[in-house]
Amino acid sequence: MTRTFKRSLFAALLTAVTVTAALAEQAMVRFRGTVAWAESDRLEIRRPSGSTLALRMDPKTRIYAVNGSDLRSIKPESYVSVLGVAGSEPRRATAVTLYSPSERGFEAGSQPWDTAQGATLTAGWVADLRRGSPLKLALSYEGGQSTFEIPGNTPVTQLSPGERAQLQPGAAVTIFAHSDADGALTAGTIAVGRQGAVPGL
Repeated sequence: MTRTFKRSLFAALLTAVTVTAALAEQAMVRFRGTVAWAESDRLEIRRPSGSTLALRMDPKTRIYAVNGSDLRSIKPESYVSVLGVAGSEPRRATAVTLYSPSERGFEAGSQPWDTAQGATLTAGWVADLRRGSPLKLALSYEGGQSTFEIPGNTPVTQLSPGERAQLQPGAAVTIFAHSDADGALTAGTIAVGRQGAVPGL
């Protein structure tokens, strides 16, 4: 094995280790709760268990406002996400979120979600919409399509760009955060409910 090859192999291994460490460091976790207090660069939430959790906010932290909406606001070619329960399709929806044009593409696709065992979050464009009781909806996204039945009492919210001033005590939040090198949590994305709305994420 030549010295040049050894150097190249070491550099490749070092790069792989660095990338792996960076990915592990940036792994996202989700937290839900209500705002206890917020400052310019810090936030504390009260979780459903009653415990509190402190997180950092930095210039890259994105804030989204979540307002109440209804099933009538879902239109052909809308971009929405649907929380679905475990089971075969069509899945029963437990929450629906509509997105403003600037936020289309958020969490596109279908993935396991941590709201309940077997739950999924599926986001995409409305490919088929059949109003009735329940409403029937097909979402299309890169690589697939999923179908849902949405009961009339399903919570529906609208997500749009927000600001830190909306992080008021008592507001419901869903936070996508990552752990920093020192073990502290930094919020990457915060969805904050307004006027009693609860983020459907």
